[in-house]
Amino acid sequence: MILQILKRCVLVSVSILIISSCEKKPQSVAEWPHSAIGSLDAAISPDGRLALVSSVNFGASLWNIENNERLFQWTHGEDDAGAGITAVNISPDGTRAVTAQQDTYVIWNTQTGFAYGYWKTPADITAIALSDKGRYVLIGLTTGLAIFIDMNTGRRIEFTGHRNEKVASVDLSANGLWAFTGGNDYRAVLWNTRTGKPQQLFEHTTRVTKLKLDPSGKQGFTSGTLGNATIWNLQTGAPISQLKLEKREYVISAAAFSHSGQQLVTGAPGRDISLWNSQTGDRIKQWRVRTRDAGKPLGAIVYAVSFSVDDQFVYSESSAGFAEKWSVN
Repeated sequence: MILQILKRCVLVSVSILIISSCEKKPQSVAEWPHSAIGSLDAAISPDGRLALVSSVNFGASLWNIENNERLFQWTHGEDDAGAGITAVNISPDGTRAVTAQQDTYVIWNTQTGFAYGYWKTPADITAIALSDKGRYVLIGLTTGLAIFIDMNTGRRIEFTGHRNEKVASVDLSANGLWAFTGGNDYRAVLWNTRTGKPQQLFEHTTRVTKLKLDPSGKQGFTSGTLGNATIWNLQTGAPISQLKLEKREYVISAAAFSHSGQQLVTGAPGRDISLWNSQTGDRIKQWRVRTRDAGKPLGAIVYAVSFSVDDQFVYSESSAGFAEKWSVN
């Protein structure tokens, strides 16, 4: 059940009684500023330890969240400090990170800050994901192409199953065997990176804007532009549950499964973070991320969410430039 505290504020005048209700949601247990102006994109490692944040004004920074320590600051070149890095990701094991800017991407070592290389793609990058140790990379492009690359051997698969429509979201299994891609063609596809053949095809009634794989590989999450957010059984292709969204909740901008697979956390452009029961689709708890100070944009897009290792806390990064920590219990 969502924790809601309802405060009644009563104003009495000579002839009029006005009653207004002010809803309050649980507050974060900690917060850390990660961008002075705001962020363009962010990723959080699956253990909630590292955050990679693309800043509006300068490159991308890798943070140790709990220590509030900026480990490294990265750009794609001396002359592009002001250009935007619009897609980032951290490998499931936390050892590698990737930053993407237009049609280029760089893979980094999160322990040393070392860049392994600078690569170009045939079109602008919309989404990007890494496997453990950055061995494999999965890239979604504006042209509808999804590219899978073995960074050790150079082996490359160009997946053309999205009808030349933009690939909006991608995810990759930790071992690099399974790619999950969704796009503007109203479909999400789970496909095998050894063969390039689809394993499951999930048709939607709207554009697919966000998807995520369960770390165990048994579940997948997809969502579209009109609130059709579903958790799927990846072995059978059958739906497990449909998130019980309210009518105003149309777009989901971030998602992550708990390590147990029993819960899902999502973020939205309207500052909302929600915790869900993945088996029933019921909302368990809801939070709202903070915004910037007065005079700044009042809204915030939740770019990234992740659970702590024990699933007792949720971490978030938003466009307001703040990381926040939330108590599940």
